[in-house]
Amino acid sequence: MQRSRRRRLRRLRGGRLIDPPRIYSERLGGISDAQFAAAAARLGLGDFISAEPIQHGLFGQNVFLTTTEGAFVFRGAPHWFRGQRDDRYQFAKEALFIRLVHDHTSAPAPWPCHYDPASDIFGWPYLVMPRMPGDCLNERTIRKALPPQARREVAASIGATLAELQRLTAPAAGDYDPDTGALAFHSDGYRAHLIRSITGVAKGAEAAGVMTAADMDWTRELALGVRDLPARPVTFVHGDYKLDNMTVLERDGAWRVAGLFDFHTARFGDSAFDIVRAACAYLDTEPALAEVLIEAWRVGGGDTAGLAPWLPLYVASERSSIWAGFVKRDARPAWSAGHNFRSWAERYLEQLAALI
Repeated sequence: MQRSRRRRLRRLRGGRLIDPPRIYSERLGGISDAQFAAAAARLGLGDFISAEPIQHGLFGQNVFLTTTEGAFVFRGAPHWFRGQRDDRYQFAKEALFIRLVHDHTSAPAPWPCHYDPASDIFGWPYLVMPRMPGDCLNERTIRKALPPQARREVAASIGATLAELQRLTAPAAGDYDPDTGALAFHSDGYRAHLIRSITGVAKGAEAAGVMTAADMDWTRELALGVRDLPARPVTFVHGDYKLDNMTVLERDGAWRVAGLFDFHTARFGDSAFDIVRAACAYLDTEPALAEVLIEAWRVGGGDTAGLAPWLPLYVASERSSIWAGFVKRDARPAWSAGHNFRSWAERYLEQLAALI
């Protein structure tokens, strides 16, 4: 079967076997079976059988890969570092955090994760990890795919899994440094790092014409409000923790998180930051499940001590990345109609404050 497929894909020209590349996404461009076979051989993953495009995902980096050793996800064309052409960052960072999660928690990380820093096969480094069991859904598609009780079980599992992830701790907040190939801690702490982050996003949104002067004043007020607060515990932060970046399945009579992926934004920071994105996604679709999520996180060990005064800055920081990424001066999405950034973000803040 494998041989007949190869015969169909290849043809003889001038005595040479030609393996025409296939376009898997605009970002990845054309990749031939021979390239996938070379990568599988290099990583000790058996003989290449097939590759299949993955339809979901924002950036088109992923391909389902099947070899004689099993089913995998191939991840290519890494993001650059700080806007500069630098392929050393994304996949080296993901491989590091996936290993740390696997070694120090029972959360379902995609392990073993294989990172090849060489560019001779594809023109850039790449990552290959196991294909996690279950289905990848989002807060809207899950309402069509699963009944209410199953969705409630998923929300509870997301909260419990987040609490488990946060068993991974560090002595200080920090991120991966491609220059050293290791973690680097923020010299001035997580508070200053977070303020720099939201300030940078807000300034970019203001320059694009989608944040007002009043929005900017509000973010500055929030930054000033945490200046004298006691620091909160430092734990693993996924950075984009939501249904889109996990798989779910029914096991032992209940639906639960079966796999996690996309560790590109992972770092060490405040243990509560990840709860904001996951809960806000439910507030948009099934608000009652936001409460289920938060309660399961709290029962699992989620730390809420001293969180309330930090929450406004966390919500503004997390929501600002969504606002800046999707709201355009001349093409505003329906959910932003009638709002400036502050009025939109405060709706989430009020609901989360009541729950947390």
